[in-house]
Amino acid sequence: MRRLLDKVAIDEKGCWRWTGFISHKGYGRFRFASKVGHAHRFAYMALVGPIGDGLEIDHRCRVRDCVNPQHLEAVSHVENLKRRHPNGEQTHCKNGHEFTPENTYRRPNGTRLCRTCKNAEKARYRARAASREADR
Repeated sequence: MRRLLDKVAIDEKGCWRWTGFISHKGYGRFRFASKVGHAHRFAYMALVGPIGDGLEIDHRCRVRDCVNPQHLEAVSHVENLKRRHPNGEQTHCKNGHEFTPENTYRRPNGTRLCRTCKNAEKARYRARAASREADR
């Protein structure tokens, strides 16, 4: 616990900002008992309790490297996605394609996929498969 708290700097908003290793996605990383994981998950488990099955930790403060347990909440994946865009759902995919009814595939768990990106991924897969087949 001490090692975890030694890597924290408190900012003006009350966020406990992680000063250790930060992943490319902006989350703190921490090694404990030969396991490596997100620092906010370790902080939550150490200071609040276990994370229920099927739940993930939401940063209510929207600061990815915050490990303040008062800013963290265990929620479902769908709820976490909804909270990511508090003024409504995300309007475009990460590549800039608009989520229209024609361009959106909705998974059973409620998450959405961009059909344009999915079709492009399928085309790349088919091209790689054809290339591997031609190399044989």
